[in-house]
This record gives sequence, C-alpha cells and structure tokens, in this order.
Amino acid sequence: MKICFVVNECDFFYSHRLLLAQKLTADADVTLLTDTSRTSSKIIHNIHESGIKIHELASRSINKGFFGHLSYLLKLHKSLQAIKPSHVFFVTLEISFFGALSSWLNKNVHTFYLITGVGPYFLNSGLKKKLIFYIYKLIFFSKRIDKNAMYIFQNNENKALFLERGFANARQVKLIHGSGIDLEKIPFKLRDGKKPLSFLFASRLVKSKGLNEFVKASLAVKKLYPMVRINIAGNLDLNDSDSISDEVFNKIKNLKEINYLGNLDHDDMLKQYLNSDIFVLPSYGEGLPKAAIEAAASGMPLILSRTSGCLECINEGENGSFIAIKDSASAQQAMEFFIKNPQKIPQMSKYSRELVNKKFALEEIYPVYKKLIT
Repeated sequence: MKICFVVNECDFFYSHRLLLAQKLTADADVTLLTDTSRTSSKIIHNIHESGIKIHELASRSINKGFFGHLSYLLKLHKSLQAIKPSHVFFVTLEISFFGALSSWLNKNVHTFYLITGVGPYFLNSGLKKKLIFYIYKLIFFSKRIDKNAMYIFQNNENKALFLERGFANARQVKLIHGSGIDLEKIPFKLRDGKKPLSFLFASRLVKSKGLNEFVKASLAVKKLYPMVRINIAGNLDLNDSDSISDEVFNKIKNLKEINYLGNLDHDDMLKQYLNSDIFVLPSYGEGLPKAAIEAAASGMPLILSRTSGCLECINEGENGSFIAIKDSASAQQAMEFFIKNPQKIPQMSKYSRELVNKKFALEEIYPVYKKLIT
C-alpha cells in the first residue's frame, strides 16, 4: 500500500501531520509531496528519519493567475503518476481543489480531502470570491458520484457548511479532530495561579487570528495589572494578504508591555507553552487550532473566540472561556477573570490536559485514519 500526503508547505506538514504520517509508515509506504524550498535541513532530515519519503512539488505561483493554476495541476498530476499511490490525502481546501481535478485522471486511487478550514470563499463577499466559490462548488459537486472520494473535517461547523452548500453528500464526509497530539512529547505542568500570570498568543501574525484585538486587550490589562506578563510568538509573512503591516509589527516588537518571542520552531514552541499560564487566541475562525490544543495539553487554560474550530477545544468554564469575535473588550474581560480568580486555574489546568487526552490524543486519532486505508 502506498500513501501520499499532498501539502503546499513542508513546514506545515511537519508541525501538523508528521506524527500521524509516521504512525502510518507501519502499515504503508508513505510519501510527502510538497515544496521544501523554505524548509530547514533539520526538518527535512527529521522527516526522512521518520521513514517518510519526500517528493518535490513547487508551490503554485500566485502571480501567474490561470497559467499558474494550470502549471501546478499538471505538475501535481505528473508527480502522482510517478509515485503511484493507492491512497492520497490532499491537505487544505485549495490543495483539495487541485486534488479533485487531478483525481479524474487517477480514478482508481482513494482520495481524501482534508478540509482544514474553509477560508473566505464561503462568505460570498466580493465578485472574485463569489466566482472562486462557484468554481470550487462545481468541481467538488462533480465528485459526489465518486465512491473513492471522502472529505475529512476537523470541526462540525465546516462539515455542516460543506453539506449545506452542496459540495458533498453525507456519505462522503467524516469528522476527525485533527491529526493527533503525542502527549508523551508534551509534559503536563499544573498551573497554580499563585504567581503573576502570563498570557500567551502563538500564531501566524495575521489579522484573522485576532492579533490586533489581543494587543489592544493586553495593553488595557497591563495598565490595570502591571505585574502580568504578555507574550507573543509568531511569524510575519508580508506576502500573506492577511498579514499585519510591517509598521504594526515593529510597534508590537517595541512595546515595553509585550514580550515578542520571535518566530519559534515547533520544538521550541512546545517548550514555550510551559513558560506561560493562559493561552489566548481571538481568531475569527479556525479549522482546528493546533497551538491551542498543544497549549491545553501542557496544562494551560484557554481563551478562544466562539467560532468554528475553537468550539471543539473548550468546555465553557471547565478549561477556559469563549470570547466574542473581533471584540477586544471581551478578550480583556476574559483575561481579567483569570487574574481576579486564580483559585480556578488549577482545576482548569487539569481539565485542559484531560480534554486533549480524550479528544485529540494521537492514540485516539490514529486508529480512525488506519481504518480509512484498510
């Protein structure tokens, strides 16, 4: 049996899918089809050491329009012909779109479309987004008769939306909560709430993660409670249309009230969780926020937006609090709750770990994927 994961960026696979793929090497020959042009030699080495082969596929050029799409599709098809997989996992909505197109030329292959988030196209705002939406719908709708096609979702909201919009039928959809967290690699630390609290935001530095709201809330909290610590970790990519501006980035770095920790690799991020008490992500929407799950695994209570993906990570009042979307005042109020009620933190800390163990642990997720390929 040959399994292929198609992922746009190698680093994304390493941080989100490596452990699952490594487990699958016990049952199959696993190949990663991806772009490694911006990946460190350390990560590439670790992937090879995990028993996973790497086949190069350059990312789609966003500046070449239709011809960029066509070129990527042809390269994808050619690569899959060379690998000859029996099962292919196309990861993200965009890659799944290209996978659906290429699968018409590889009809005997079992195809799994991992929808890690639906993005802006489902909002139908703007002519361009509406056009892309209907193109996606046409291609995915054409797969409704394909018995070898399945869509895998990480949260109930995205799954329901896909069905409501007619992208797939009920037989083709499955809910799996991520790719699994290896709890042996994330030590648990009980947060006792006895010291000045520290809050952590860890994500890409983009507007849709609620970074601006977090900064505004944090500055207000620091003014009232100057002893608390505020930490931000994440990468700035100005090529991302959703990125904060260079001006805002420099302002954050120079704020004396906030500690900017830089762009930490995955291994360093796992260590950083243990240095903070409460994890905050005021995101506008998620597939499944892995950083929040890993933070919870380390014993951190969570403050998350009441939105898709995040809803899977909190039982209100037991391991954290939900906040309103795009509302810095709501984030500030939630942060102040923990400052004013430190006695609630230890029990929430324990429950965070328990929730991850029951719902997101690799030992829970892996058997589900194994069943898909057998």
